[in-house]
Amino acid sequence: MPEHQTRSAWLTAAAAAAAILLFPLTGEAAKIDWDALEKKAQQYTGESSGNSSSSNSAKPSVNISIPTKTPTGRLVDTSPKMLSEHDTRHITVHMKLANRNFMKKNYAKAIEELELVFERQPDHGGGRFMRAVIAARKRDYMTAWQNILVAQEKDGNTDKIKSFIDKLATQMPKPEKFIGVPGIYRPTPVSVGEKCTDIIERLLNEPVSQNIVTFSTEDYQGSDSNAQMLLKMSFSSPVDADGVIRTLKAASGEAVERTDKGNDGKIMDVKITVAGLPMKNPGVKALSSYEEFVKSMAEETDIAISNTTERDAENKVLEVTYEFAVRDFASLNNFLRKVSPYAHNLRVMEMKLAYIGGSEQVIWKGKVRVDYQL
Repeated sequence: MPEHQTRSAWLTAAAAAAAILLFPLTGEAAKIDWDALEKKAQQYTGESSGNSSSSNSAKPSVNISIPTKTPTGRLVDTSPKMLSEHDTRHITVHMKLANRNFMKKNYAKAIEELELVFERQPDHGGGRFMRAVIAARKRDYMTAWQNILVAQEKDGNTDKIKSFIDKLATQMPKPEKFIGVPGIYRPTPVSVGEKCTDIIERLLNEPVSQNIVTFSTEDYQGSDSNAQMLLKMSFSSPVDADGVIRTLKAASGEAVERTDKGNDGKIMDVKITVAGLPMKNPGVKALSSYEEFVKSMAEETDIAISNTTERDAENKVLEVTYEFAVRDFASLNNFLRKVSPYAHNLRVMEMKLAYIGGSEQVIWKGKVRVDYQL
């Protein structure tokens, strides 16, 4: 196979399968590690692009572009995720480590191990039960309730789960409302920005969202414990407005108001209330090395980003706007949740569906805003 055809094949495979999804980026973009990209691509193609000298000489001219044609939607797969053999081994190892640390009452380390389990199987019944027990022992009863209910949904009302729920109810009755978003198995949001991003992820996980082609948000309005997110959406075909509103109400647990006035049935603006959370992260941590930290987090979550920054020197705040390309919204939310402990607030500004150049693989590209504490 000619070299240029081989390189095209592995770039397409890498973009589709490994989600190293790039469009022309500006600002302070991280340089692309082409060697690592090619190695990852070969895992899927089994091909080599020839000797290293010819490969290296071609790198500067390689470009992964995004066609101007816009996808009309994407497939939302709601079937249960099948675990690979590798996932199963990963879960087994980290559950053993979690149990070992739990028995030693090293709860912080046990939680770290459980989070690694949840990355592969968010609704792991045994892991959620252990997480609920740890939370109850730390008197974090809301977190205990959230985790035990996931365990109950997964494993049923076993004697062990029923006994735990009965004891937990003596410390805190089952809440009528939860801060977290049902169906999004992430740590409980600590700010409006975290919950709003979870709400969007929940919507995009539902078939009712399959024909969304763009959406955007505006700055959060309101105050602590009573905020609103304005979400503007466009669709490739008439929107199922009732289905969208039902999904958003289930995700937020609060009021959802449609605000658009007159359209062709393919536009929908809604105002979503987010109650019970502060506008800014109350426990924000200072970030010492921004560039290495963000590069590492982007690699872990498999997203392509560039950024422009503005500094508020007096308050030591770094205001960052990212442009990104990502395989799915969950991957972007993974990135935001990893950086959020160091951010006062965060917001997904805009997103649109796009194709990977030369393929029919659908991705998201867009912008997000994160304000870091330095």
